[in-house]
Amino acid sequence: MPKIIVKFNEAVIKDVPLDREQFTIGRKPDNDVVIDNPAVSGHHAKLSRVQAVYFLEDLGSTNGTFVNEKKIDKRQLKDGDRVTIGKHVLLYEDEAKGLALPPAQAVDTDKTMILDTQKQRELLKAEQTTQPKPKEQIGVLQVLSGGTDKKEYQLTGRIVLIGSQDGSTVKLTGWFAPKVAAMISRRPAGYNISLSEDGKKVLVNGTPIQGRADLKDGDLLEVAGVKMSFLLKD
Repeated sequence: MPKIIVKFNEAVIKDVPLDREQFTIGRKPDNDVVIDNPAVSGHHAKLSRVQAVYFLEDLGSTNGTFVNEKKIDKRQLKDGDRVTIGKHVLLYEDEAKGLALPPAQAVDTDKTMILDTQKQRELLKAEQTTQPKPKEQIGVLQVLSGGTDKKEYQLTGRIVLIGSQDGSTVKLTGWFAPKVAAMISRRPAGYNISLSEDGKKVLVNGTPIQGRADLKDGDLLEVAGVKMSFLLKD
């Protein structure tokens, strides 16, 4: 039976046998696999069984889901795969690792063909060679008013913290500046801003956000009394 081994700092936390068709992974207690860590989203990822294999799907998490150090949206797991969620590692083990999928035409999948690994590689390679690579754009925050240690910040990291604590990319100054006021995430689809665990108010174009909001070129942000302009530059 397949299973996942949950590890933190190389110490084994738990073994989870995969004996059902679906498992949810996240920080909230209603998940099948609970990871109590602030870097993990409330409902972070999902494991789904299709025939004899499991697929891992990211559920729009803030920090992303990684398989063998590569960020994924949805991916079939193989024996030995190393899944990274927040600061935890989940090792996927499948005793039936040599088991092959039955022919796709024997399964009703709404006409969707199940491809073998070699065919997937060929299609991905063909797509990469035929489609031009889009020009990468970097987010920039320009401070309009408020207490910060700089007037402009380039958002080159995957996670950008806005607050007064050490290690914050956007360092807030002042006696009452919160340690963590908000967080900006950089994902393949673009940038988004999310609230801190303390629920400090964040405004985008004058409107308070609920949980998380996507950012567009020219958006005006207000975080802990600091007003900033979000820009995209090549």
